[in-house]
Amino acid sequence: MKPLSLQPTTVAQWQALVKDAESESHLTLDTELESYLVFLLGRFHQRTDIANSVLANEFLSCLEKNPEQQRDCLREVGDKCLLFAGFFYEQAARRCVRIKYFIELGQAAYIQLANLSKAQLASLYYALSCGFVNLMEVLHTIRGFSNPMNELTLLQAVELWTDVKSQHALRVLQRRTTSLIVCEPPNKQ
Repeated sequence: MKPLSLQPTTVAQWQALVKDAESESHLTLDTELESYLVFLLGRFHQRTDIANSVLANEFLSCLEKNPEQQRDCLREVGDKCLLFAGFFYEQAARRCVRIKYFIELGQAAYIQLANLSKAQLASLYYALSCGFVNLMEVLHTIRGFSNPMNELTLLQAVELWTDVKSQHALRVLQRRTTSLIVCEPPNKQ
């Protein structure tokens, strides 16, 4: 378990965790994505209601709203998908889907949001869609700080490596398969 360095504010605490996770995962998010992730974590850190979200239904209902409501709704769906893919990936198995489901739905929400937004915000939402996997990997690393047992299962790691070439998943596979090889009993002849 990684020692936690306490910061004076919640935002500073999330900022430090994101920075540590970037370093640990050998990823560098640009300032805009890093800031977005920090504020996303700050917005959602006490929201227990996201566990009950039916994201596909929320996405479809967003499309029926007026453009202003659509933007808020699509951002919420994209953000929840990022949290599910990064922090709550066990929800995929509970819902009988792959983690890729959350990734693709979140990317689609951010792309749709970019199409509805003005230039500067549009570029942010396009960047969120394109950088979704890297953001997810930073969240995986943060989750691992609290307890190494929170790591992806072998099946999840194989799926993420196969589906989106997740570098975090690859490292999990390398660690886990190396330990399997080392722990195999000797050949009996």
